[in-house]
Amino acid sequence: MTVLNIILLNMLWLSCVLGAANGMLWPGFFVLIMLLAINVYKKSLNKIDLKIVLISVVAGLIIDGLLHSQGIVNYEHKVLNLAYLPPVWIMLLWVGFGATVRTGMRWLLNHPKTGAIIMLVGAPLSYVSAAKLGAAQIPVLWLAMTFIGLSWLLYFSSIVYFIQQKERRSDVVV
Repeated sequence: MTVLNIILLNMLWLSCVLGAANGMLWPGFFVLIMLLAINVYKKSLNKIDLKIVLISVVAGLIIDGLLHSQGIVNYEHKVLNLAYLPPVWIMLLWVGFGATVRTGMRWLLNHPKTGAIIMLVGAPLSYVSAAKLGAAQIPVLWLAMTFIGLSWLLYFSSIVYFIQQKERRSDVVV
């Protein structure tokens, strides 16, 4: 299931980014529904994962809302042109990431220092790649890279802490 989740998450990223660059939301919705349906079918989504999805949506609203409202990243294909809301396609990515973090990224969760470094570097590169594909513009690269890297480092650390607390509680024998 790990490899399948990694493949589906990458398909989601690509469909959302290329969809946004070409003014379409349906490819991202289609892949996200497929990702969620497969995880439900394989019984790899539970209450903890749903809470992680909720945390991820809130994080996405805050992180990408700030990026958008401050003009650090200018996104394409905004359905609602509200300065404080990120576009729908970005939120689809946050849902997908949250839904697959425990199954598709277990290794990163088990090695949080390595995971943190990967988030610190990988997340900004993901945004830059999206910009190169036409889904966004990044006016001041160093500012965006710094904000995105530190934000994702904080987000990932919070998710690791949340999962560790939940798993510790479930190990307690009553």
